[in-house]
Amino acid sequence: MATIKISFDKRADHTTKDKKFPLVLRIGHARKTRDIPFNLHLKENQYDFTTGKVTGILNAVRHTKRIRKIYSDVDLWMDEHASEIKYWEIKKLKSEIEEIFFKKSPARSILSHGAVYLNRLRLEERFSTASSYEDALKALIKFRKNLKGQDDTAPIKTLYRTEDKKLKVLEDLKELDMEIKAMDYAFLKDFKAYMSNRYKSRNTPAIHLRSLQAIMNDAGKTYSDLRDHKPLSSIKKQSHENAPEPLSLEDIMAIRNLELKPQTPIWHTRNYLLFMFNNMGMNHYDMATIKRYQFEDNRIKYYRKKTHYEGDYFSVLQNEEALRIIGFYLNGQEPKEYLFPIIPADTTPDRLYKVNNGKVKIFNKYAKRIADLADIEKKITTYTLRDTWTNIGLDMGIDIRKISSGLGHSSVQVTEKHYGKSVSEKILDEINAKITKVQSP
Repeated sequence: MATIKISFDKRADHTTKDKKFPLVLRIGHARKTRDIPFNLHLKENQYDFTTGKVTGILNAVRHTKRIRKIYSDVDLWMDEHASEIKYWEIKKLKSEIEEIFFKKSPARSILSHGAVYLNRLRLEERFSTASSYEDALKALIKFRKNLKGQDDTAPIKTLYRTEDKKLKVLEDLKELDMEIKAMDYAFLKDFKAYMSNRYKSRNTPAIHLRSLQAIMNDAGKTYSDLRDHKPLSSIKKQSHENAPEPLSLEDIMAIRNLELKPQTPIWHTRNYLLFMFNNMGMNHYDMATIKRYQFEDNRIKYYRKKTHYEGDYFSVLQNEEALRIIGFYLNGQEPKEYLFPIIPADTTPDRLYKVNNGKVKIFNKYAKRIADLADIEKKITTYTLRDTWTNIGLDMGIDIRKISSGLGHSSVQVTEKHYGKSVSEKILDEINAKITKVQSP
């Protein structure tokens, strides 16, 4: 049961030179205590714990009334909410009392709540999402540096340290942190302008703003005082339409026919490239993390990492080329070992996303060489295979609903958004051909 009492905080670092102590409301709950100061320093003989009377100072009667009222109100409130409070941590109880009875606005900083949100994502093993959200917070801190006239060009490796398996804001970044309520419309519009000037990709500002909005929305759901604070809701965060440069079937054949020395990095890259194409444009991360047990009965079975929490499960029957590629890498692995030698076996789950990003850069480097050798003028990256699979499917007249399902999109509208130009062109070409077709006499 939670308890309260009036007490002096006699810690040495809280005591004044003339031997005055802070008067505090001491909360006891779950075998822990916390103090809330009344912002009043008194000598021991200036407060009577029996009567609750303050004496010997200016406005003593007013202070006495205030302290008695707060004590009485908190005591009644705790009694009325006892059934709820017994499940709370003392930190929450203290925060509630401070906010309701001491009119103290709680600290709700963006980095602190960002840590809470990122911890939750990490527990859910949504490491790529956590990394993306931290990138948005890093961009915000660089903007804060810029506003303070500090160097904002140096990369920020991390914003947090890990303590007791939880993220804590780095000490040297606390001065750059800011209250969520202080992030108003004007500040965020300036932040968007800063990012638009800084990043080459036109989509980066929108991605970071959406990530920031997710953190702020979560804070609004967590803290009642932030429920109506939504400055990002009226700032446009639209993504620009993809401009994919997919390969043609002729390009794929040219890549297949290249004479490459076996067991070289470029040879492995071609194998991975063709494997992803043969598996509906599989994401590099999904391919890199396939375990041996996921290959069974000539099928690759996996949850798409980007949306696994939504239940995006795939079971893909492997064609002849994919089976031949898999055969190169079957070497008696244990069931839980990786099928492909891309990610080091000792990589911890929280580092998978970053390690894969490094492997993607290597893939893209050798993919460029493959394009040069095959006389392909288009840029080949890990995303190219997904666009290629989609485009070839649309060219073949496959129903967009089936294409959408293969891509793991939540709806056809998502597919149309990402591949809108390609879809529109093919539909218009088909309609135009039918309308303008010359009929035989």
